[in-house]
Amino acid sequence: MKKLMFIALLALTAAPAFAQPTGSSGAKPAAAATGEMADGEVRRIDKSRGTVLLKHGEIKNLNMGGMTMSFKFKDPKMAEQFKEGDKVKFTAEQKGEDLIVTSIRKAP
Repeated sequence: MKKLMFIALLALTAAPAFAQPTGSSGAKPAAAATGEMADGEVRRIDKSRGTVLLKHGEIKNLNMGGMTMSFKFKDPKMAEQFKEGDKVKFTAEQKGEDLIVTSIRKAP
């Protein structure tokens, strides 16, 4: 009996850890569909790796607050048009464990 209660308790406490935060339809949040751009500042570019270190504001479609972190460019050639200190607007998505900048432009 104790073993059965332990298993039931374990199942109840572990279930939330496996929950996926999706809407009722399983669709991506509206920000992803509208392509809402996040604000950022280029801190470092590694052209050989096709990555950019961005200090950024909220990225709504990724449920991510502002921070400084590295992203991969969807197309490494995107790195050619930016330098450290540039203010940018960008969109990003997550593929597996990688965060990918899918579009980026200089901010006005």
